[in-house]
Amino acid sequence: MTAQALVKEINKLVSLPEICTKLDQLMDSPHNSIQAMAKLISQDVNLSARLLKLANSSLYGFSGRIDSIPRAISIIGTTELMILIMATSTMMTFKDIPGQFFNMAGFWRHSVYCGVFAKRVASLCNILHPDRLFIAGLMHDIGLLAICTKYPDMANKIFEKLGSTEAATNKRIYEVEQELFGYDHASVGRELAVKWHLPEYLQDAIYYHHHLEEADKPVLDAAIIHIASEATHAIETGAIENFNEEINEMVWPLTGLNKETIDEIHDEALPELEEMLSILLPSTAK
Repeated sequence: MTAQALVKEINKLVSLPEICTKLDQLMDSPHNSIQAMAKLISQDVNLSARLLKLANSSLYGFSGRIDSIPRAISIIGTTELMILIMATSTMMTFKDIPGQFFNMAGFWRHSVYCGVFAKRVASLCNILHPDRLFIAGLMHDIGLLAICTKYPDMANKIFEKLGSTEAATNKRIYEVEQELFGYDHASVGRELAVKWHLPEYLQDAIYYHHHLEEADKPVLDAAIIHIASEATHAIETGAIENFNEEINEMVWPLTGLNKETIDEIHDEALPELEEMLSILLPSTAK
């Protein structure tokens, strides 16, 4: 089975909340407007509350209080708000993954921290709207959720193999996936992003953060996600001193940054991580 075929099968098992489908249709409608979007979003009380908390968080850093959905849409933008809703809805879509070795709370904590880290790296790279890299970081491993949902037994084998061999062979999860499936979670994630009509920059960031050498186009976003993901992994495993060994050297000329610059981000990012967790995953926040 190919990554594309797996995504087709996944759509039979799980689907995004109905509001995402309706918003997607509204975005393509000639009758789309801020008021129409706000009316639809406001029908979901939990989603509305979460979006207002995000709009008022340090992620966007607005000075004034945003107290209405129309105001949030006008400031954040219709496209970015739609993607943010898709990203946060994904947490509910894949909430019941079976598996002895898979820790869902740990997965999302990694993803949120990767997003926070990526946004700060993007700011150093003077990227326009660096907050969109938070969303890319949040979504960068969604293909792994699809694999775990469709093939829980095989997913367990992946984690079991990593647990027994990673220290000795230095293999990463996408390499083990390629050995077992012929494709990896980055490929599956890109296919999901295409299926869900997410922007091309997200499709590319999800795929190329593990495949920078394959890119035939500028992939600065993917380079930033690669840095953020590897830094997050190193921090989580207590191997930050080995960070340089895991990094694809292509990222430094692409971003104009260096390891010393990245080292400074960690302490600055921690408060924002806890803030984002308290909004998106309150049960995992400290």
